[in-house]
Amino acid sequence: MALVKTKALVIREQPFQDQDKILTLFTEKEGKQRAIAKGVRRKKNSLSVATQLFALSRIVYYPGKNFAQINEASLIQAFYPLRQNVGKMALASYLLELIDGFYDVYQGDEAILKVVTHILYYLSENKAQNDEALIAAFQLKLSGVQGIGPVLDRCVGCNATKGINAFSIKEGGVICGQCGIDTETVVLSESERQVMLRLLVSPVKEICVYTWNPEEIHRIVGRMNAYIVHALGRRMKSYDFYRQMIQ
Repeated sequence: MALVKTKALVIREQPFQDQDKILTLFTEKEGKQRAIAKGVRRKKNSLSVATQLFALSRIVYYPGKNFAQINEASLIQAFYPLRQNVGKMALASYLLELIDGFYDVYQGDEAILKVVTHILYYLSENKAQNDEALIAAFQLKLSGVQGIGPVLDRCVGCNATKGINAFSIKEGGVICGQCGIDTETVVLSESERQVMLRLLVSPVKEICVYTWNPEEIHRIVGRMNAYIVHALGRRMKSYDFYRQMIQ
């Protein structure tokens, strides 16, 4: 088989045998890939830096039936500062877990790869006024791209555009006071709804410099995580860890 050359973000890693690692890559051209990096756990291995978690690298690999075999890897960006701050590392890990959860092997999105690498950069370089605002934006943008984004501009029950005061995880969006509540419905202020709409459409660079209400952003992140967990049918362990840490 012909070699594949592509930009890739390492979104998951696990030890394999004595000196190898199994990697999950989110690539620019070939979607999500599972790959084996041989010998990278040896000291001074030339591939080790470019194949670590969070690394954005140029990867050359041979496709395989079960796993690709990495032949070359050169580092583009390691996002090293993430490893020096537990909170930032937890949020960054959550971003990677979201990608892993939303995409099957061979599925991908070049635009989403760009968005997540930009967010990792802003997180690692302390360039955002509110780190959680970047996470909330990614939750909204990613779920929207995948076709399961919550309805935010009208009541999911009756299409009303006024009197919206709740968010229904079960129904998939905002609801008005006339359409009732259920056990998976949470109160939603008009301000928070407008923030969610703004996060959805705004470029990451603008989100970084805007001064957000931290309490509103924190509630939105938690609400969107619950929504995503319900939609995917799987818990996000990195988010659970983040919540435990900040409490």
